[in-house]
Amino acid sequence: LVDTTSDFMILTYQYIRKHSNDNMADGCRVEASGPGWNEYFVDTKRASITASVGSAVSQSLSYVTISNFASVEERNALVASADEMKKEDEASVGGGGSNHILFASSANTNCDRYSVKTLLNEGANMASSSILKRLLGFLDGSGGDCLGDDPNFISLGGGEKMSILAKEVFGYNTDLRSMEAVWYEEPDENGQLHPEPKVNLYSEGGYFNQHEDGMNLTILVILTDEFEGGGTAFFRDLDLSHDDLDVADMTNDSHSLSPEAIALHPAGTAMIWGGTLQHMAIPVTKGTRAVYVGSFDLK
Repeated sequence: LVDTTSDFMILTYQYIRKHSNDNMADGCRVEASGPGWNEYFVDTKRASITASVGSAVSQSLSYVTISNFASVEERNALVASADEMKKEDEASVGGGGSNHILFASSANTNCDRYSVKTLLNEGANMASSSILKRLLGFLDGSGGDCLGDDPNFISLGGGEKMSILAKEVFGYNTDLRSMEAVWYEEPDENGQLHPEPKVNLYSEGGYFNQHEDGMNLTILVILTDEFEGGGTAFFRDLDLSHDDLDVADMTNDSHSLSPEAIALHPAGTAMIWGGTLQHMAIPVTKGTRAVYVGSFDLK
């Protein structure tokens, strides 16, 4: 994870999409879609002249959503385990705060983050394993192997365009589930490494600063709907190296720091994007937003 901002002020955003497929020049492609998935441009001008959704994602010019990707049972298992861990964590420090301090904790506020592998229970790990297996099957066309009998979440491959995306992102697009996922790892205050994927719990006022993930691909699954505000903001050509920026810079539509899109999708939706796409989790105004998120390479 590469944090690219030194300061942050909580802003209230409305859902925005500052781009359109209207009036595109001849020869430019529109946002792609397929069985269960949709592409969203972040940098419309550049994404529209790429050869494919795979090219755009690999260049961090667009992101993809996959509808009904995680079952209710999987989402509940992940949230319940994270909630249990949070209660234990708070009890261990006298009823307030957290003793689980990760390297990037300074980049977020009111956000409790728990590694599935090192901190959550067996049920959460089983759900996580199924989500990864399903994603890789979706990308290489071998299918999703879902848990349960819910017909409303994806179980098939994503088609030729997703196979091309896998090739662009990983360099491979066959038999992906036989490969090893290498997840981004983050140390805690004691030096112990905690790999992604993690379950992030954003309480009221919770956010995560602008950053890029640095791995080949990121997956984020929305686990809950019972919150207000929140969402994932995506940025085009983001440059946060200036120390003299203020709130006006962050909200000025003509400035490169203004988000190109804020993704607000229902629970169960998966989102995938490339490792250099700048993004942030915007503030939750009410309730708790839970997401499953991880960045990984394949080898």
